[in-house]
Amino acid sequence: MTRRHVTALARGTFRETVRDRVFYLVAVFGFVMLASTTVLSPLTIGAQGKIVSDVGLAAMVVLGLLVVVFVGSGMVRKELDKGTITTILAKPVGRREYLLGKFLGLNLTMAAMLAVMGVMFLLMLLMSPGAFSLRFLVAFYLTFLELSVVTAVVVFFSTCVSPVLAAVFTLGVFVAGHLSQSIRDFGSLQEGVVTQAASTLVYYALPNLEVFNVRGAVVHGDPVTIAHVALATLYGVCWASLLLLLSGAVFSRRELRG
Repeated sequence: MTRRHVTALARGTFRETVRDRVFYLVAVFGFVMLASTTVLSPLTIGAQGKIVSDVGLAAMVVLGLLVVVFVGSGMVRKELDKGTITTILAKPVGRREYLLGKFLGLNLTMAAMLAVMGVMFLLMLLMSPGAFSLRFLVAFYLTFLELSVVTAVVVFFSTCVSPVLAAVFTLGVFVAGHLSQSIRDFGSLQEGVVTQAASTLVYYALPNLEVFNVRGAVVHGDPVTIAHVALATLYGVCWASLLLLLSGAVFSRRELRG
């Protein structure tokens, strides 16, 4: 019973999300790839392929982040304003199941978007001699994991703050998550105990998103081990699960006015 309701919520979120926004972003991605290929065509074969790969992988992350932030941040507020959330929760659907359904639906949207962009990306690389390789599939997978963790972050913030603050906080976590190791290293070089403690707290309190960043290694042909992919998968699942549990705990105590 619960699984059926969660699946229905995920499908509904997917249909609502892909209706317009996602296809526009996919079109933007295609334009970026075509433009980069055209502009870089005078370069040597090796340089052209690497730069096109860098641009394409970076564009996938940025556009995926836009979907997660701008769709996920207003996810709960939108249904509160419409009054539909009280109808949904009046059925045998718990608040935790509701959030899980929304999370899975947004992830499904993101997976479909990344799949389409990934196919376009590989086709463009076929036009750049020496650039095509199936090793980019590893980068696609870890990008999906990274954005899944960010999706869990935005779901958490959407349950306790306004959509604008949820978007701002999620972007902040994304940036800090990629800089967490640098923040910790910087803090360890400082003499103040408070600064060292604060930098360590930031490192452990936020997901380290650099774990999923193998884009540079893939572009330059460096190996990405199966062990790293497996550990990154476990790390992403643990963070997403923790954030969803916290989201459910906060949302279950929130007073709904539909």
